[in-house]
Amino acid sequence: MKRTFRGPFIFILGVTFSGFIFSMHYTRSRELTEQRSVSRMFPDASSPVLPPSSATDQSSCECVSEATGKKYHFCYVDPQNPQSVGKKFDCAHLKHLEKLNLVENPGPFVNLSDSIKNEQEVVFCSAVSDNHFNEGTHSLASLRQFYPKRKYIIYGLDLNNLYADYFKKDANVEYRHFNTSGYPEYVGAWMEYRFKPLILAEVMKEHASIWWMDAHIAVKKPNMTNELFREIAENRKNASQPLPSPIVFFIHASHSNFAVMFPQLLDYFPSNSVPLLKNEEHGSQLGANTFYVARTEYTVKIFKWWILCALDKTCMSPPGSQVFCRFGSNRFDVFANCYRFDQSVINLLLLNDFQDHHKYYSKLGYLF
Repeated sequence: MKRTFRGPFIFILGVTFSGFIFSMHYTRSRELTEQRSVSRMFPDASSPVLPPSSATDQSSCECVSEATGKKYHFCYVDPQNPQSVGKKFDCAHLKHLEKLNLVENPGPFVNLSDSIKNEQEVVFCSAVSDNHFNEGTHSLASLRQFYPKRKYIIYGLDLNNLYADYFKKDANVEYRHFNTSGYPEYVGAWMEYRFKPLILAEVMKEHASIWWMDAHIAVKKPNMTNELFREIAENRKNASQPLPSPIVFFIHASHSNFAVMFPQLLDYFPSNSVPLLKNEEHGSQLGANTFYVARTEYTVKIFKWWILCALDKTCMSPPGSQVFCRFGSNRFDVFANCYRFDQSVINLLLLNDFQDHHKYYSKLGYLF
């Protein structure tokens, strides 16, 4: 009997095992194909991002002011690799930088060691559209619990007059209509978030210490300005840098910069390390929904590039970019086929400089 069934048994076992091997191979191949389809646009993560060939000639990056005749550099240079140069921005945008004091800023600049003065000079700033009016009123009410008389500048994004009148009733709210005339037409596409850096740059001309809050942000704890400058003072004592970052974020985005970055952004702002953009410990993205900005020479430098990107058609909004992500279990190493617009840009600029998101990340996220 054993000899009778041995042959068929071995045959059946062989067929079953072969089918299992084929199934494993097919499943793995399909997984690899799907993964490549999502991340196919990115360069090999083991290699640094190379400079765009069209921008390697530094002399071709100059723009000349029609007002002063001065020359300005309009190609971003990777601070970690001077040979890595980004795509040149349109010289037509130089007039906007001049108007916003981002090429010849006279100051005065914030001294981050003067905590008392800095705390007293903080103004809050936000922008509200019709579809975020209810959130905006809640955000204002939450802040007024702790800062009933602190100046709050609110920009209306084509806001209904009735809604605008609501904010004007607060004596300590300065309501402004965000005027896009003079800017490229696409600045008025609110879902591309170009308005945020432009509004902040406008406010920074007048105020040296600004706390930005998106319309949906609610303040939950008191003493937020005191706590911030106490933390800055502590960081100054312990930091290896001469100064901490004058741009400070409070909320972790729970994903990497790589996961939400369309690769075309690297044509403008090349990075020395794709692995750093994926790194959870040092390269995480931070939320630009609420953050502090001090007017310093460094801030002016960063804002120059942030504004140029906002004014460029494809830098702030690469073709196909959108905010809805397809996150899997890995939110750091895999491209989620989405983009965070202003947030992706400012995070890349800061990470390129500091090489560690902790150098511009506050521990005060519990305030919101």
